[in-house]
Amino acid sequence: MVFRKFLLSAAAFLCLALPASALELGEHPRLYVTRQGKGKVPSVEQLRRRVTRPEYAETWERLKNSNAPHEIALVCLLTGDTTRISRVREALGETVNRSDRVVEHSLAFDWAYSALSESERKKFAARLMDSSEELTKRYRIPTVYHNYCRNRHMGQGFAMLAAWGDDPRAEKLLPSVEKELRELLEILGDNCRVDDMAGRAGYGGGWPEGYDYDRHGALYAIQFLLAWRSAGLGDHISKSNYWLDKVLWLLYGTGPDGSFVLGYEDNDWPFVMPHDRKMMTFLEGELGSGLASWWIDTFADTLTIPAYWEILFSDPRVKNLPPENLPTSRLIPGVGLALMRSSWCEDATFVHFHCGPWYTYHQHAAQGSFTAWRGRPLVIEPGVYDGNVDEHYVNWRIRSISHNCILVTDANERFLGPNDVPVPANDGGQIIQNWTLKPANLAEWRAQRKMRDTGKITAFLTDTSHDFLSGEAAGAYNPDKVERWCRQLLFIKPDWIVLSDYVVATSADLSKTLVLHTPDRIVAGNGVAETAPDEGAPLGAFSLLPEGAELKVAGGPGKTFTYGGKDWTGPDPYNNQFGVAWRLEVGAPAQKATTFLTAIYLPAPGSGEKRRPQAELIESSGETVSLTLDSGKYRVELDPRSREPYSLSGPGITYSISGAVLENGLPVMQMKVALEGAVNKEILTDNHGQYLFEGLRPGEYRVRIVSTGISEKIHITDHSLGEVNFE
Repeated sequence: MVFRKFLLSAAAFLCLALPASALELGEHPRLYVTRQGKGKVPSVEQLRRRVTRPEYAETWERLKNSNAPHEIALVCLLTGDTTRISRVREALGETVNRSDRVVEHSLAFDWAYSALSESERKKFAARLMDSSEELTKRYRIPTVYHNYCRNRHMGQGFAMLAAWGDDPRAEKLLPSVEKELRELLEILGDNCRVDDMAGRAGYGGGWPEGYDYDRHGALYAIQFLLAWRSAGLGDHISKSNYWLDKVLWLLYGTGPDGSFVLGYEDNDWPFVMPHDRKMMTFLEGELGSGLASWWIDTFADTLTIPAYWEILFSDPRVKNLPPENLPTSRLIPGVGLALMRSSWCEDATFVHFHCGPWYTYHQHAAQGSFTAWRGRPLVIEPGVYDGNVDEHYVNWRIRSISHNCILVTDANERFLGPNDVPVPANDGGQIIQNWTLKPANLAEWRAQRKMRDTGKITAFLTDTSHDFLSGEAAGAYNPDKVERWCRQLLFIKPDWIVLSDYVVATSADLSKTLVLHTPDRIVAGNGVAETAPDEGAPLGAFSLLPEGAELKVAGGPGKTFTYGGKDWTGPDPYNNQFGVAWRLEVGAPAQKATTFLTAIYLPAPGSGEKRRPQAELIESSGETVSLTLDSGKYRVELDPRSREPYSLSGPGITYSISGAVLENGLPVMQMKVALEGAVNKEILTDNHGQYLFEGLRPGEYRVRIVSTGISEKIHITDHSLGEVNFE
């Protein structure tokens, strides 16, 4: 009961602790640092002591030698040396129209405030407010799920806080800044009932525009929240699950080679960048996160971030905590993204699967998409994104045909595109996301929910030996052609993916095709496709269902982006994007309901193995299908029409029990849960009230809540069990 009271008060604090009237801000500095300091906000004197410590010596030298006006101002604040203050005055006299520049000018104004005359303060505050008005013109996109909204919010919020008391226009900004802050907190999903997550895109730490725009949107958000906190207006960071989850989002999303989910939405920088180190540096210091520290040293140690950020937010005392004791796979529920790997080793297999709602136009027509990496890219999503909305982007890059999805082709279907490409080509795939409907807030998203529920991961079970998930994505297609699409993916670590697709069209006359892309040439025949890589062993794809499926090979140099008799080749690829790929097309015989069953073998890197793994269909009757892999080594049984338990057996296969502990629909964190049986252990629930016992053999178990004694008897046979929840 004590915990529940704390949790409810935290929820009220996060959702309601916003100023209701004009602000009463303290003296300058008030952004990131204050005269007195409080809680996690350092004082000027604390920073002065910090920069004398040996571990900050190199960063302090970088700060002192910087020509950036805000960093010059910080040095002035900490040392009292005003010899370079003219550079700050010069910058503050400018009007700018980019949010990052407004932030830098706001920090420079705040930190150099005591070195400015009264007239200079009024003059430069006016320039900040002029710049804020320019942001309204530049960042017009209203949707709360778009990085531009967060960008505008950050810039105007900084300008308001810095200029408050020196320009009357700052007060007039408060209603819009406060409104956008409320909207941000709503969509993050913090301290909400688990049955109230519709439209909360941030649930789990992700961002709906994909990784490339997450690195912008999330940084914009945290910078503003830090300024808001330091100004004494409320702490929306310390007890936020979103920022705890952000560590895991970056940790799980970063592949063994340092890339980040190459094909996930509009992402043309699919690898770790300074933006990411900046975020993890903050999280390392804010949370004392050893995981963030390990990630920085493993993937971003050579990247440089601004010196002022390291001085303010890094904590070199945090020790590395390798993720070896964490589960190897994780679900990001808000955006519908599963990030799976076989281990935390450098040679691990890395698989991503996406099936989630539609929030904003940077998302692709790619519900149910997946990729696989093992030492090198094996199953890929080819195409080039360079920020432009052109024919390659609209007719290929964002379309289902490029994303290893199911195509259901109606020759009469007409797709709707943006103004630049108003009549897109017919790829047979999912509806192109609408450029015109932009939800300005959570309420608008929910009002459009029928249109926006394009996909959902309905089951996610993870274990050390395998992962199983199921997704429903009929809502991503025109309802005139698709009644249902259920995709199941079984990842048997590290070698196999079993893919099941149950597709119901509105008519047997509509053709259905499964497409898979790989960077290597494909040879196909007799239901089997193999790649012919220049080095290493081949990838194998075994089409087990439907009976009578026709395997075709398309793509290759000069033909990668060709379909329907037209070529949609675009700009030259860069940043490891794929300009050449081969495509396996598995065509189904004419029938209204079709089950595709495909087994994909993922070869070990550099093994040069000569063996040819096998997949064999054992039974396909009623509602279940059975198959064996590796000459009977593994046996799998699935029900393609539902998310009911699968069956998997074989050497080394273990299972898991997972669930959540809730009270009044809210997650109970740090609750001790015990497992009793062949294995006896105790764990604590995470920040979402969830627990996971993995690596279990078949047998009888009991899961018990230690503090209450409430328990449930569990019998494991041949599959993992999820949603073993306690209220």
